[in-house]
Amino acid sequence: MPKTIATTPSWYWPEGVPRVLGIPPYSLDELLVERWAHEEGDRPILVSGTTRMSAAELASEVRAASAEVARQVELGSAATLYAGPTVQGVVLVLGALASGRQVLLREAAAGEPERLGEPVAPAGLGEPGTVRARAANGAGAGPGSIREPAACLAGRFGLAWHSQRSLLASAIALQGFLGTGIRRGGTWLSTFSPCTWEGLSALGTALLGGNTLVLSSPGEASREALSAEKPTWLFGSFDDAVATWAGGAKRRRSEEPPVRAALLSVDGPFDPDQRRAVTSSLGTALTVFGTAETGPLLASHPSWYLDESIGIPLPNMHVVPAEPDTAEPITTLWELVDHAMVTAWSPSLMLGYAADGAALRSAGQHSTGGHSTGGHFTGRRFVTGVLAASDPNGMLYLLDDQA
Repeated sequence: MPKTIATTPSWYWPEGVPRVLGIPPYSLDELLVERWAHEEGDRPILVSGTTRMSAAELASEVRAASAEVARQVELGSAATLYAGPTVQGVVLVLGALASGRQVLLREAAAGEPERLGEPVAPAGLGEPGTVRARAANGAGAGPGSIREPAACLAGRFGLAWHSQRSLLASAIALQGFLGTGIRRGGTWLSTFSPCTWEGLSALGTALLGGNTLVLSSPGEASREALSAEKPTWLFGSFDDAVATWAGGAKRRRSEEPPVRAALLSVDGPFDPDQRRAVTSSLGTALTVFGTAETGPLLASHPSWYLDESIGIPLPNMHVVPAEPDTAEPITTLWELVDHAMVTAWSPSLMLGYAADGAALRSAGQHSTGGHSTGGHFTGRRFVTGVLAASDPNGMLYLLDDQA
């Protein structure tokens, strides 16, 4: 593709990875649950500790959870859902999404049971920019539509409402980016709650590709899960990976790496030396930057990455540099600016923020981090609040706000 406009950097692009991917008009329940129950019902699909659940068992459990959520939450109402990185947590989240009810997803504290909690206000989308984003994503097809608000996540600047379509788009983007590495019969290990954007991405990507998803708490529990299940992919936080893996003995060159790659989520600049330390133990450490508003946005690719770089945008991600102070688009190439604000649009973009700020406070959340921009959207693109720079190959580097 000729590089003539200020969009996604494109000098380097992984071979065999499509830039644009379609989003099929199916619900998460159809693609992630019922599909495998019909095709491979006996195959293990969820694992957590000693719990192993087949595809057919998952479908049955999700149907039961869906009926229970529908019984407890009136149509047109919303409730808070608490879940951790467990089989039961995944069942509850998938059941809630299948029920057609709206849920505010909250990560359960250690030892806290997965459950439906207090009611919250149903989706009411706020500022004009988010309304435009909702229209761009095609929302408004009627109650129960896969394009209507379904799940709400605590984002960088508020509570971000997603549809089933936007959540599916996140999984498709990550699966398409990793390409042939996602094969049926593989195994993912996720240390994230399914009530986080990372956990939802791992859940969607693994099950969409016909993989088994292993769920584990971070730290020592993930070591035990990796040893027992021997996953192909590990998805965890950068900080936890450093604490868990960077201090261990280095892997010998003759040894097979424990995983094909470890995807490490970051929310800003990271230490490349720490990344190299994780790589020496696990084999390959791929950084991923995303938000609850966008899902996975930037990532390094197994075929080529630099330890200092966050990577490149995923498929379907329209990433544009903007002025840090005003968020106005910069009409030149990424490589020609010293640093810029990262703004992005994709099919995985949230429908909008919750309009009622009181809902944010009552849910115990708060606006997190971010560079002050005076607004969260420029046109239909989300202003991430994160600064970045690019090298001549189009690789992006996350910067401190003081850049």
